Amino acid sequence: MTDNQFNQLFDLVTKTVTGIQEVKKDVSELKQDVSGLKQDVSELKQDVSELKQDMVEVKQDISIIKQDVSELKDGQKRMEREIRLNTAAVNEIAGEQLRIKSRVNDLEQASV
Repeated sequence: MTDNQFNQLFDLVTKTVTGIQEVKKDVSELKQDVSGLKQDVSELKQDVSELKQDMVEVKQDISIIKQDVSELKDGQKRMEREIRLNTAAVNEIAGEQLRIKSRVNDLEQASV
């Protein structure tokens, strides 16, 4: 083997070793990236789990709110009925008061 061939072979071996080192470095970086991504996925799974729990709580809150709204509507209906009854009673009292006042006026006129 000539010196030139030896130098060419040595250059090729050096390039190969350098390439292998670069590939090893890239593989190491990829492993770190994969490890980071696995951690991110784990955190995302935890976040999804928390969101699901929050959704359950929100649904429970919505159910409670709907029940409260229903109770408020029922209470409003009862109050409206009571107001109508009270209004009718007040109207009846006002009518009776007018009749009494008219009768008092008639009696006063008769006694004069």
